Amino acid sequence: MPKSKKKIYISVDMEGITGVINWKETEFGDDYQYYRTLMTKETNAAIEGALEAGASEVIVRDAHNNARNLIPDLLNKKAMLIRAWSGAPYGMMEGIDNSFDAAIMIGYHAKAMTINATLDHTMDGNILNLIVNDISLPEAGWNGLIAGYYSVPVIFISGDKAICEQSKSIFSKINTVAVKEAIGEASINLHPEISQELIKKGVKASISNLSKFKPLKMKPPYIIEIYFKHEEKASKLSYYPNAKRVGNYGVQFASNDFFEIMRFFNFK
Repeated sequence: MPKSKKKIYISVDMEGITGVINWKETEFGDDYQYYRTLMTKETNAAIEGALEAGASEVIVRDAHNNARNLIPDLLNKKAMLIRAWSGAPYGMMEGIDNSFDAAIMIGYHAKAMTINATLDHTMDGNILNLIVNDISLPEAGWNGLIAGYYSVPVIFISGDKAICEQSKSIFSKINTVAVKEAIGEASINLHPEISQELIKKGVKASISNLSKFKPLKMKPPYIIEIYFKHEEKASKLSYYPNAKRVGNYGVQFASNDFFEIMRFFNFK
């Protein structure tokens, strides 16, 4: 018998929030306060969609920059919020485990070096390419593998058009909402309220059809390659046990246990 109660995990980044187009808008100063409010509203839209679809528990992970961006007293009171970084290898998926029925990603962005993408980067901005088993991944793909390690499917992603397209090439089934489309370093944006309506509707529909989604998994052995902007980063990580250099800027590591891949990545 299927579970009548659903536990939902929501990971929230900021670069993929409606209207965000400049790095200064994602950190203290400039219009940051305004955009963190929009970030909270888009998260609430996802929470509301989840609750209307029957979610009994919703855990939200603030996953941008210092992980202290979502405004606690503006967040839907029926959700729990994870703030700051623990240093564990879960990163943007802190708190995920096999008790969740599904994972959702809000405000996500494309991987580094993506054309026509809003503030594209991979993790801390020092990585040019993250590859697992010969597949180049955006943050959504990496985080999807972490969720998949616990057999939790990623069912919905919102962000710019570029990450929506990349997600569809990585996940066998995924629902997306593109809240903006980049034109070089500019972008065309939906009205924030329209974005919120689409996110709520998309999340509700996704949770109402959970059976069609499958966790993102790869077959072992797992081989991760990280290519950095600076050689110093590659040199440092190459001293991790059993890691090896790949050219001047890359480091490779292999294991049959994906948690060991996560542990390696945590030391990047």
